[in-house]
Amino acid sequence: GLVVVEPDAAARIRLETDFGIRTVPAAAGDLVARADLILFAVKPQHLRLAACALAPHLAGQLVLSIAAGIRLADLSRWLGGHQRLVRAMPNTPALIRRGISGLFAHPGVDDAGRRSAEDILGAVGETMWCVREEQLDAVTAVSGSGPAYFFYFLEAMIEAGQELGFSPGEARRLAYATAGGAAALAAQAVESPAVLR
Repeated sequence: GLVVVEPDAAARIRLETDFGIRTVPAAAGDLVARADLILFAVKPQHLRLAACALAPHLAGQLVLSIAAGIRLADLSRWLGGHQRLVRAMPNTPALIRRGISGLFAHPGVDDAGRRSAEDILGAVGETMWCVREEQLDAVTAVSGSGPAYFFYFLEAMIEAGQELGFSPGEARRLAYATAGGAAALAAQAVESPAVLR
């Protein structure tokens, strides 16, 4: 079953209550040794410490990291040379299972490992494999940062709607429906966005 390592007691209670999953305050060696897959979902500045703590207990498990900016060469070194590694870069729409995640696998990952990584990230949206690790930086630039620009555009549309006399609720409704409809149309259309524009 799924086990989450979470040092914060309040967060553990939330996870157990909201999702009904087992949580522990620290990763015990036997727990790591029995795992089929290990997912690092920590802030980049905490990954080295977390990886070094788990390194002595690894025995061929697939390790999936969603820590931004940490290269697989560094993660492998911190894990004592472990090579069954996948990096992922999801974006914020993953919060509602509508995200897209760029993935990159170390050459030491087999097809089964790649499928496992796809299954996990596929639970929160689409996945796309990168052929070079540097492409994850481009994924961050396009789909990682993209939602922020989109939200900024929505703010401008809402503000314009209010300036034209609509209530805040009406302006939001117009902006959200317009943006959602345009995105759906673009996704289904044969024409390019330039032609649709």
